[in-house]
Amino acid sequence: MPMSRYLKLLEQSLAAIAVAAVLAMMLLVSLDVIARYLFKAPLTFQYNLTEDYLMVIMVALALPWAERRGVFIRLTPFHRFMSPAVRRCLYAFNNLLVALMLLAMTWYAGERVWTDWQEQRVIFGVIDWPVWLSHVWVPIGTLALSLRLLTNACLYLLGVTPVPSPPSLDEMQQGREALR
Repeated sequence: MPMSRYLKLLEQSLAAIAVAAVLAMMLLVSLDVIARYLFKAPLTFQYNLTEDYLMVIMVALALPWAERRGVFIRLTPFHRFMSPAVRRCLYAFNNLLVALMLLAMTWYAGERVWTDWQEQRVIFGVIDWPVWLSHVWVPIGTLALSLRLLTNACLYLLGVTPVPSPPSLDEMQQGREALR
């Protein structure tokens, strides 16, 4: 199984965890509303769990999957004026540059998780939540995203993966009409 397939499996697994976090948020918020208005007994832990844990999981772990699917916004005003080789080099350079920045973020976020775990930091509330459990998702997500970007850079340079093309004006017009 090539490296790309392992990475795809990792991204799908992280995305599944992100989806589970979204479902858990929806369930917890709904249960909190029901408990608050029907039984006058809100779920006091729900806000901290949702804000400090589930939202972080949702955002951080969905990033590599989103990059692989190409759903990030791309600014491509000069795309049509470049040769395919220049586009490939620019896309590879951009992916490499962002991957290096994300690796630095991964390192610093990992150090913070380690410090939080060693010092046993907690978020005080109804339940004393361990801080490292909230922060650990950031280096996991940024590491997986940087691996995706490094893989993309190599695939662009080797010409294995074509550079994404912006939609034509006709395709954009059709998209607008579909929304109406």
